[in-house]
Amino acid sequence: MKIKVSELRHVTNLLLDHLERSGHLEVEFTEDFYWSIPEDRLYAVYDEPTGFTVGQLSDDWEELRQIGSGQKPPVGYGLVWLSSLLRRIGSKIIA
Repeated sequence: MKIKVSELRHVTNLLLDHLERSGHLEVEFTEDFYWSIPEDRLYAVYDEPTGFTVGQLSDDWEELRQIGSGQKPPVGYGLVWLSSLLRRIGSKIIA
C-alpha cells in the first residue's frame, strides 16, 4: 500500500475541519499516560505483545509545540507523537 502525502494531508484537514464544524474547537485531555507497544512488536500480530512501555500525552504535545514554535526542527518521529494525540481525540470525540 502506498499513500500520497498530499492525500493524507487532505483527509487530515477534512477531519480536523469536521471537528471544528461540530463545535470541538478545543480538546481537553483528562488522561495523560498511555500504554505503548514497542515498534518491533507493534505489527507482529501473531505474537502476544510484550515489553509494554508508558507514553505521556502531555510530553507528546510539548514536543509538538516546540516543533510548531520553531524551537525544534520537524522530525519524522513527530508523527508518532501526533498519532498518540489524534488517537485519543478520535476515540474520545464521537461527532
